[in-house]
Amino acid sequence: MAKDNPQSKYFRISENLIYAIDLISVISFILALIQSYTSIVPHKLFLFIAAFLLVVEKIISYYQVKFFDNAHKIRQTVLLDNSFGEKRIPNYDSGKYFDNDSIQTGKIKLLANIHENTLYTVKIIEKMLPKYYVTSTTLFAFLILQVCNSGINDFSSSLLNFVISSDFVIRTIKLRNLRKAASSVFEEANSICSDFEKNMNTNLITRKIINIFVKYEEAVFESKIVLNEKVHSKYNSLLMREWEGIKNTYKIYSY
Repeated sequence: MAKDNPQSKYFRISENLIYAIDLISVISFILALIQSYTSIVPHKLFLFIAAFLLVVEKIISYYQVKFFDNAHKIRQTVLLDNSFGEKRIPNYDSGKYFDNDSIQTGKIKLLANIHENTLYTVKIIEKMLPKYYVTSTTLFAFLILQVCNSGINDFSSSLLNFVISSDFVIRTIKLRNLRKAASSVFEEANSICSDFEKNMNTNLITRKIINIFVKYEEAVFESKIVLNEKVHSKYNSLLMREWEGIKNTYKIYSY
């Protein structure tokens, strides 16, 4: 699965904006921490700074979603172009993005592309999640320790607000949900391929293919999750080999 494609630019911008959101969240928390212990700035000025950072974060969040939606729309078009031999995105060979040139265009190729996409999504998220788990667990542990030691004060209130409202924690939940949804679609694709070998009639699986297409695209769109590009690059060759092994397992992809 190729790294560079028409949607890459927008996904990269969206990913960089996510980093900016996390940075603002950390800055806001550190300022609240310093203020709760030192009152280094007047209360009204602190509220103004906090409100300003919140507004900036919301503006960045708006554009992060906007760039993600643009990228998702292009990615979906590339998927359908490759599956049905169309060219709605000029000057781009969609065969570079998927590894299914040996499959004839049509619904079976759409199945293969979804099958491959879900494999990559599940495996990449599995590599991304440990960092999110460790950070989120550390935040909650720190919060519990603070409350047990000092009770509810300005600092623990700031920490509680940061943990609950943090985009990082929310993103951890979204990553889990997307992995679960993609894994479910991957298993459904396996089932479709297996059922085909019992009754080699592609007309019987059309509805099922459309169903998993809709389920996967809805899950990705709702999550607004950008898969880590470095993880993708690191494991791309391994995942390509794994996908080739899966593809060669099922007769439907050589039908």
